[in-house]
Amino acid sequence: MANTSLGRWDNAREGIQTPFSRQAIAMVFDYPESNPFCNSSGSALNQLEWITRYIESESNSPFAALFANASSGEKGQFAAKTLTAVVTDPPYYDAIAYADISDFFYVWMKRTLGDIYPINFATPQTPKAEECTALKHHHHNSEAEAKKHFENKLTAIFDAIEYQTSEIVSIMFAHQSTEAWTTLCNSILGARMNITGSWPMDTEMANRSLGLAGAALESSVTVSCRPSERNGFESFKRVKRAIETKVTEEVNALYELGFRGADLLTACFGQAVSEFGKYETVEKADGSEVTVGELLELARTAAFNALLSGFDGDEYTRFYIFWLQMNGMGDTDFDDAAKFARVGMSVNISDIFAHNLLIRTGNKQHLATYTERTINEKLGMSTSDPLIDQVHRAMANWRDGDRGKILHHIHIVGKEANNPFWRVLASLKELLPEGDDLKQVQELISNSADLIQHCGESMTYTQGTLFN
Repeated sequence: MANTSLGRWDNAREGIQTPFSRQAIAMVFDYPESNPFCNSSGSALNQLEWITRYIESESNSPFAALFANASSGEKGQFAAKTLTAVVTDPPYYDAIAYADISDFFYVWMKRTLGDIYPINFATPQTPKAEECTALKHHHHNSEAEAKKHFENKLTAIFDAIEYQTSEIVSIMFAHQSTEAWTTLCNSILGARMNITGSWPMDTEMANRSLGLAGAALESSVTVSCRPSERNGFESFKRVKRAIETKVTEEVNALYELGFRGADLLTACFGQAVSEFGKYETVEKADGSEVTVGELLELARTAAFNALLSGFDGDEYTRFYIFWLQMNGMGDTDFDDAAKFARVGMSVNISDIFAHNLLIRTGNKQHLATYTERTINEKLGMSTSDPLIDQVHRAMANWRDGDRGKILHHIHIVGKEANNPFWRVLASLKELLPEGDDLKQVQELISNSADLIQHCGESMTYTQGTLFN
């Protein structure tokens, strides 16, 4: 990886970087060359030392282990119920083209090792047709065909795991789209297993690669499963109530631990499926079966409601969050009262416009941005103001870069991590589209620990100069 014309020069470290800043090969306009026989970073000796240092470190405590290479979906590889636990990290739907990227290494390994391992390197490039991914370019450019292939392949693998395992199966998944999770859950349930829990885990470095291109979570979600016996039928009404209770408990517990945004909401999917998977079918009042996709949307809604429960009495904030959830920031027809009825707000529409939450543009309206609302310089300055006002004031202060002003504001409205102020920000982070509003929210959340820690200190802050 270090000796390729696709490498990059790192000005900060003055060293060579590999092509894989993400799980794809980027275009480069120039490249560095290194001496593979020197002793610096990227050399053959340096790469070998990373391996030998690890072996020497781990050899201080003698141990022995027997490894068996597990083949995906090969049911006869292990006898029935002979494995007590299986830990696996399946492909993340359509996020990474594993086999395509492997060709970068395969073509050179074939030239150097092909005569030693002729069977392993029998094909011109890596096999791709049977890869367990949902990449449409391997399936006649059809998303539906790719999705079906991924689900069938995953189900076959989980079916083999269920046959071979007597206790627990741990699955790591780091994709946040509902469609990807629907496919994963369908495969788990289709293999006669049920999810018994799910937890987000901070497994990633802060400077990790950006290979999932927006699909990835900041944490990885680990799902635990067990072989299950399903019992008859259940009504959607009862399952819905059980899911809402369990998801609310999960959201509150994870929020206390510091998880936010998509990580927090996605971790609740497993808890929802655990209730659903207890039964052969879950039926609505009209006799139709509830799908996993509907179930996960219910879990997401229940998680939002749990986040919003911290400010039940603040109707202006609830209105802003729910309008954003339904309509986004785009224009909608002025006569859109049905939306309010669905949300169940008890505020007067004229008050909404007077409070500058909605902005009229002709016969249309759109949700106000923080910039449009903070024209009023007194907005959000008091603890008696609606939370959305306090949040928009914080966003404006952060944009202006006045540390003293933002620390003073946080000291008043959000000096504790459990304050509803931060819950509103977590909800906005999940719902806002790309743009300035989302940028300010993300930066406030990323710096929340520092702001909370220092907000009680002196509020006087002077920008230093180059010389001091």
